[in-house]
Amino acid sequence: MEILNSIFSYYDQLILKLPPYGQNLCSLFLLVFLLWQVYMVIKRGHWIFIALLIIMLPGTWPAAKHILFYAFAVIKFLFLRIAI
Repeated sequence: MEILNSIFSYYDQLILKLPPYGQNLCSLFLLVFLLWQVYMVIKRGHWIFIALLIIMLPGTWPAAKHILFYAFAVIKFLFLRIAI
């Protein structure tokens, strides 16, 4: 979680110089880009290989939970930045 906090603080410092509407647009663009990438993984069928990997190798389940936790944290952070 410490790494995620440092990434978020770096992102805040990076867009601090932009006006508020520019910060919102930048966060909205990143959020749409991330969601588009998830859509492309689902559309191309690569999710099947990810699901098979998680099912076939039980050791990948904890890693998948951590990845999803961080992905949802990033999406939540971007939603909060857009709302501000």
